[in-house]
Amino acid sequence: MKFLKQLGRKFVAATKPLVWRLAEAYDLRINRHCLGSGRHPVVILGGEEQRRNYIPKSVYFNTRSGRVVVGAETVFGEDVCLLTGKHLGRDEAAKAGQPLHAVPDAGRDIVIGRGCYIGSRAILIGPVTVGDYAMVGAGAVVTKDVPPGVFVGGVPARPVRPPAAS
Repeated sequence: MKFLKQLGRKFVAATKPLVWRLAEAYDLRINRHCLGSGRHPVVILGGEEQRRNYIPKSVYFNTRSGRVVVGAETVFGEDVCLLTGKHLGRDEAAKAGQPLHAVPDAGRDIVIGRGCYIGSRAILIGPVTVGDYAMVGAGAVVTKDVPPGVFVGGVPARPVRPPAAS
């Protein structure tokens, strides 16, 4: 049985690149675990155990306009979206000398501190920093920095509970 499991893992590892290319050719989306969709990196500070045990495969990392940094011991719910990209509105585009709906190349990093919890279907839109041990409620849309230890929820996300007294 152990031999079959090892053989299965080797087969999957060998065929993944082919499956990814086929999916792209057929316009199918495949979640690539802990890999960014864009030009900037995803940095997971908790290592391989963090990736395997605390970040579901359904978490989407858009790194088009900035990097994503995830602190150690941070846990994600299902279907979380971390979005660094944005489209410039009319006034922003004119001010930047860019076409309408242009997407910035950089400057919209998302940084999540240590020991945080990001609830299922939450959306974080960069640039934003989530402080250590903060919690983001399920379905929240985070557009502003979250202080350490604060629980936020809602659309847009607002503090639900202040940090605990030390």
